[in-house]
Amino acid sequence: MDFSLFHLPTYRDGFAANLHTFFEELTESVRLADRLGWARAMTTEHHFHYYGGAVPNPAIILAAWARETKRIRLGTAVSLLPLRHPLQVAEDYAMVDHLSGGRFDLGISRGFVPHEFEAFGVSRDDTVERLTESISIIQRFWQGEPFSHEGRFYRFARIEPWPRTLQREIPIWVAASNDLAGFERIGTGGFRLMMNQYPMSFESLEERHDTYKIAFTNAGHDAKRRQSTVAFMTYLADTEDAAIATARGPLQEHVGALRKVQQHQEWDRNYAGDESLLQALAEGGDLRTVFRKRTLICTPAQAVERIARYAALGFTEAIFICRFGALTHAQCCTTMERLTREVRPGVV
Repeated sequence: MDFSLFHLPTYRDGFAANLHTFFEELTESVRLADRLGWARAMTTEHHFHYYGGAVPNPAIILAAWARETKRIRLGTAVSLLPLRHPLQVAEDYAMVDHLSGGRFDLGISRGFVPHEFEAFGVSRDDTVERLTESISIIQRFWQGEPFSHEGRFYRFARIEPWPRTLQREIPIWVAASNDLAGFERIGTGGFRLMMNQYPMSFESLEERHDTYKIAFTNAGHDAKRRQSTVAFMTYLADTEDAAIATARGPLQEHVGALRKVQQHQEWDRNYAGDESLLQALAEGGDLRTVFRKRTLICTPAQAVERIARYAALGFTEAIFICRFGALTHAQCCTTMERLTREVRPGVV
């Protein structure tokens, strides 16, 4: 399996000396991933909240990372297509593709945060249709030939795409988590799949991944071209107890921030949150199951065993979220180095 880095850029006072330093630290960790030979570095798009909101337009920071790296691929995980005009998305990332020397991947999603849709005046009821129409426009733009479009959400006269992409075909990844029909659509469309383990049980993840694989094959796509990723909240220590003790608070805050924006409670500033949110993810009331079955907050040896389960399911890439909550830049980089030195040799 490939190893990749994902930054969900969650920043508030106390997470770094200041926001400028935070950006510099994210960039340094991407340079480290490049030196370590990791496959991709990604960031996401969020708005108007400290949960991910430090990067409202991933194209800008990816362009910066493109000039700081040499080999690693750079991508969005994700670009919120329903909130942006697809022509602007196509232009922005065509530039990133050139600035990176053809190392760009596009990851997309419908989005899920109520206040973001309200601020931009977009109905959440239309996200599937908007996503489908936007993908079609972006793909046409990147083909490089003049075209016009008349759709439900977007209409424009004949344009000449500019700039054209450096890559002949830019990989498109689609993130999904809940709707089984969504996994079927992604597979039928022949897209690459992105998943995140901690919000769901292993069994739910397996069911959804199987739905994607079956749809991919049934649509006639070459199974050898199928690619799927799974993301993990990650922190490594010499013992499981030490890993959990250090990362428990940061994970609790991360889960709490996600829950707040999901439930339209974006003005709630109780950062520590309530442990009941973690407890709700526990199986049989045992909080350790959250860490053991939904994360890589563990020892390197345990990480090897856990990643092997996902390789057996057919996942082709493991994505590590090494900085979340109050975990520091130094802790993030140490975990990345240990993943490379102590985990990757044991992963097929």
